[in-house]
Amino acid sequence: KRAGKPTGVVFVESICDDKDLLHANFMTKVNNSPDYKDMDVEEAMADLLSRVKKYEEAYETIDDDTQSYIKIFNLSSKMLVNHIYGRMGKSIVPALMAWNIGTRPVFVCRAGQTLNESERASLNCVMSRSESLGAQGREFRDALFSHMKVECLDFIRRRQKAAFSPDLNTGTSISGRMNRSGFGSQVSLVSFVDENGEEEEQYVGTDGVTPLPFPCHIMSSTMPRARQTLEWGENMPYPVEMLSNLNPLDKGDFTGQELENLAVTNPDWYNQLVADPFYTRFPGGECYGDLTSRLESVVVDIEQQVGPVLVVSHVSVLQVLVAYLRGTPVEDCTSIALPMNTVLKFTPAKGGGWQESQHCILNSPSNSDSDLKYIDDSMHTGGHITPLVRRRTSATQRLSVSSETKRLSISSDNNEDSLSELSSPMPAPPIWGDHRSSRGLEPSSPDENFII
Repeated sequence: KRAGKPTGVVFVESICDDKDLLHANFMTKVNNSPDYKDMDVEEAMADLLSRVKKYEEAYETIDDDTQSYIKIFNLSSKMLVNHIYGRMGKSIVPALMAWNIGTRPVFVCRAGQTLNESERASLNCVMSRSESLGAQGREFRDALFSHMKVECLDFIRRRQKAAFSPDLNTGTSISGRMNRSGFGSQVSLVSFVDENGEEEEQYVGTDGVTPLPFPCHIMSSTMPRARQTLEWGENMPYPVEMLSNLNPLDKGDFTGQELENLAVTNPDWYNQLVADPFYTRFPGGECYGDLTSRLESVVVDIEQQVGPVLVVSHVSVLQVLVAYLRGTPVEDCTSIALPMNTVLKFTPAKGGGWQESQHCILNSPSNSDSDLKYIDDSMHTGGHITPLVRRRTSATQRLSVSSETKRLSISSDNNEDSLSELSSPMPAPPIWGDHRSSRGLEPSSPDENFII
């Protein structure tokens, strides 16, 4: 594509001279690499060190200051940049500083369900952008707290047994200086003396006193339904970083209108949307390209955490974030399906990337089995498989998609449940996520109209 055009080159060099960090990395390699399977640890370490020595003999560092380069020392504990300008300084440098080798999980989910028609009628109100959670949404809020407690405590237990785990309050280098601010700007790590007279550390909430059952960096949009999804009670004063960056795609003059109606009232614009759903801007609003730009800082914030992260937002925003975490083209994100009452968990995978699972934590008509057939194979390019864990059944069901057969299969870990197959539907209209029925998903009852 760039034949005959000038192309800028930036060199990125990673330098590690922290002996403790090197040893931890070597142990990780020895314990996990297939090269050292069934080999004695001492023998494997000796072999690895001999390899490293040969690498060092052939290695050439960057010392030409006429070139553009970035040097990273000890996993971003220190950085040196030379001739770095514009977008490189704005986006790439913060990203390099944020990336780390910690094993913290990242959880993303949609805000809870808002009022349904019956609840609006009883309150004498109409559907609005600032609508509050309904009864179903409040149930999801409570289920979300319980789910996060289990997941985060499990993470803490596993990391205590790990060969190398960055301190929850420090940089990614073992010798890095400790940042006592903890998870978010309002959480404190305080010391106290237990009943045995030993000093321990514990996270406390925004009041500076109430102990929190688990550490978690929580991010939310400013929409009331998202904030309320994280209101876990006065006894759990978790700090929530509310960001307008996480607000849903701004549809400008078309806010509140469905795509089916726009296809009739604004056919020219709709045809542009069909041809280019990522860069076609809503009149007076945004396109997905704009949304991607404003989420850059959110991605950096997520990546730099070394403890669990929870993001509560909306379909359009989560489509972009999920595309990033899956490593799929962001231009294709408009077809990513995000079920209601479901938490997507991303855990760093060996060799890079993220391993994904989906956890349905609340049974409701809005995430019934009938909705699964509207998750098409465009969300799983390259053979990507996403486990879907459902808690409402005795068996653990997993959803997998085959790009070759274009069919969905719901299988079960329990042999008593039979395998069922669902045919993939016709191609989806673009940007269906923030519209209730633009994929043909009609509510099964009048009470299922809600803001997403």
